[in-house]
Amino acid sequence: MKNIKTIISAFLLLSVLASCKKVSNDDVSFLTSGVAPSDLRLDVSVNPAGVATITPSGTGVASFDVYFDAATQVPEVVLPGGNVSHTYLEGDYTIRLIAKNLTGGQTTLTKNISVVTSTMLVDFETPATTYGAGTFGGSVFAQISNPSTGGINASANCGQIIKGLSGWSETWAGITINVTNRFSFASLGRMKMKVYSNHVGGVWLFKLENPSSGGTVEKSMTTTVANAWEELTFDMDPSVIGRSFGGFSIFNEFGTNGDGSANFVGLFDDIKVYP
Repeated sequence: MKNIKTIISAFLLLSVLASCKKVSNDDVSFLTSGVAPSDLRLDVSVNPAGVATITPSGTGVASFDVYFDAATQVPEVVLPGGNVSHTYLEGDYTIRLIAKNLTGGQTTLTKNISVVTSTMLVDFETPATTYGAGTFGGSVFAQISNPSTGGINASANCGQIIKGLSGWSETWAGITINVTNRFSFASLGRMKMKVYSNHVGGVWLFKLENPSSGGTVEKSMTTTVANAWEELTFDMDPSVIGRSFGGFSIFNEFGTNGDGSANFVGLFDDIKVYP
């Protein structure tokens, strides 16, 4: 009887094993089916420093070629489920995505993005970005209509500094603007300002005022064009990182006594902070 039970148990075990069938979940035939990738999606997030995280997705994709902008010659290859980072300057860009399968089939998707890495402090166009200014050393300030709306500055209004309108000024004459909301720097520490001068070599000094801690910080730049707007970039000392400021001073033709002549008339506009 014991032998019969053993034989029956063995027979049942063999029957169960024979009925088992392997089920595989690693079917990748969709990659080689000849059907072009579909359902493409391109998610882009940009932080205040201009670093974009680009995440592509789609169906039937073996790899993605990511072209960051029109100037990109060699794409970044991203595998499904992955992403790639790229640092942009402020501006408008078109990202091009080419999704490929293993048989050469491909589908293209483009996406336009606008990268804003700055905050407008003063542009004289809205109540929130229009301020008066305190003057010192023999400078005079006025808000005027933009006399040259071509080129890089099409705005209607701008600021004007005349150094030595009464016939003479100190070498350090300038203006101070205190803003409503304090501004701070996290990593870049950069200011930009558009200026207009009648000559090349005009010296503009930008000074950060009313710091949350430590001292004031200043940086000078020199104009490179005459009778046209240009944008000056002031890369401030790294000590500004982690601090906030309540305003700034602007010096036109810093270091020279002004006499109110055309060489000492400077226009400025579109003051931006790049944190």
